[in-house]
Amino acid sequence: MEAAEPVVRRRRERQFRSTEEKRLIVDATRRAGVSVAAVAQAHGVNANQVFYWRKLYDAGQLECKPSLPPNLEVPRACLLPVTLDVEEQHGLVGEGEADRRTCSCSSEASIELTLTRGKVRVVGAVDAGTLQNVLGCLLA
Repeated sequence: MEAAEPVVRRRRERQFRSTEEKRLIVDATRRAGVSVAAVAQAHGVNANQVFYWRKLYDAGQLECKPSLPPNLEVPRACLLPVTLDVEEQHGLVGEGEADRRTCSCSSEASIELTLTRGKVRVVGAVDAGTLQNVLGCLLA
């Protein structure tokens, strides 16, 4: 009689899914005539997990959030309207810096970004630093 080899099963490694992946799977279950079990099986996820993601989605808790340690607070950007007076601006900027900061951009320029939660449209000349701060806040 031959000795039977023990069957060693590898434990399936846990898959971490991004919030965007979870939202796509939940959206797929919302289509007419599609079962949650079929979508879950197609994506290799337990159907109960998909039901939980649907519950989070319905409660508005399946949102993209920045991944920071829990002890750090996210600084909120406070945007205020700003008006510049051309005569006062030259008093604040040195003569050498005034030439470098002058922008010859056309006021007809525009940028349009399509994000998951909506669109952002910037029209006219915009300071690069300000635009970088705004985009950093939106994409965080």
